[in-house]
This record gives sequence, structure tokens and C-alpha cells, in this order.
Amino acid sequence: MKIYYVRHGQTDFNLMKKMQGGGTEKDLNETGINQAQETKKNLENIKFDVILCSPMNRAKQTAQIIDNGRNLPIITDERIRERKLGEYEGHIVTDEIEKRIWNYDLNYNIPNGENLHDFEKRIIEFLKEAKQKYNEKTVLIVAHGGVAKVVKAYLSGMPESKDLSEIRIENCEIIEAEI
Repeated sequence: MKIYYVRHGQTDFNLMKKMQGGGTEKDLNETGINQAQETKKNLENIKFDVILCSPMNRAKQTAQIIDNGRNLPIITDERIRERKLGEYEGHIVTDEIEKRIWNYDLNYNIPNGENLHDFEKRIIEFLKEAKQKYNEKTVLIVAHGGVAKVVKAYLSGMPESKDLSEIRIENCEIIEAEI
């Protein structure tokens, strides 16, 4: 399966460097809409068979902009919803918090949130099922920065430090891979 993974376009929370997890619904801002339109142009020569998307607004908006004129099925999947950040939702992103919540060995239990191992398990389950279902297809996956950390670690290997905060993906950045 050939995948193109796209992180959603910018939201106001991204701009303000606030933590935006699976419990925070934010729409794309004007920059995010423009980023998604640019991504659409960058992907215009790729023939996708299906779009798999997080059910969150910011991801769905990005997928819909990229899909405009293609009319592909956009299938939402709860397993690629952003990580539930519980009490950290809306807090300013700091290196200290990032290193705590993305350290694989620590597997920090975010109060009222989701630990890293559970988050990883649902994303890898999604990827394995998608590979089985869309084996010879080209798939666009539109989701989130946290999901991308796990996807990149799965595709390229865990960082030696086992600190997924080292893995970065910008809004509307494209990851291309064969799985």
C-alpha cells in the first residue's frame, strides 16, 4: 500500500502553541485553509483510491479541500483521532510537557488523557488493517501531528532516545511511504 500522510492545516491553537488533542475541536484558520489548498496542488498528480481521515473537524476540513474535484470517498476512523490530552488540552506547549508525554519508556498517564502505549496501539492497529484492506491501493491519510509521530516511528523506527517529541511534522506536511 502506498500512503501519503498529511497533517491537518493550521488552527488558531497551533498558531498560539497550545496543546490541541483529541478532546479539542478547532477549525482551520485562514492560514490552514491556504495550506490545505497548497497541499491539494502538490498532490494533484497523485491518483488516490481512498482518503482515510480523522473524525476531527480540522482533519476533515483539510481532507475535503484536498479532495475538492476528485470526489473520492472520505472514510473517517476514530483510531486516527489525535491523542487525548486530558488536563493538558489548551495548555501552552512546553519542552518539559512534550518530553514527559512523548517518552516511550515513561509512558506517562496524562490525567484524564491517554498514555502513549495505548495511543500507539490504536494507530498501529489502524495501519495494519488499512494495509490489509487497501493492499495494492494508493491511500491519502489525513490526521494529526501526534498521530504522525507514531506513524513515522512505525515506518522509520523508534528514535534511539525513545522520545517521540523529537519527531516533528508541520501543518500540511506530506509523508510518503510504502507499507
